[in-house]
Amino acid sequence: MSKVTNLIITFSTLEDEQLVIEQIKLFDQELGFNIVSVNDERLPNVWYGGTRRLECCILIGAYNNLDLEKFILFLATKVEWEAADLVQLLVKEQEDMKFKLIDLSLKY
Repeated sequence: MSKVTNLIITFSTLEDEQLVIEQIKLFDQELGFNIVSVNDERLPNVWYGGTRRLECCILIGAYNNLDLEKFILFLATKVEWEAADLVQLLVKEQEDMKFKLIDLSLKY
């Protein structure tokens, strides 16, 4: 049975976005865990709305049967953040009506 979890991760522009992505990809190597920046070069240039380029770090992804608690623990303890207190995780699981904001600095 499918259970989809939608994720949005935001963090400080002090971070090396590519390094963060590479670390997050280590979460579940069996699954081939993949997360994408809104600025990924594979996406069309400035594909989002507005009159300016985004000046922030945003990663997005959707996953089937994600162990959310395990993922949150991984983000909080295994990713080497420059500014961990500025990391925010937005989560919308399949049955949710809206996203939940998870502040990693308050979680662990």
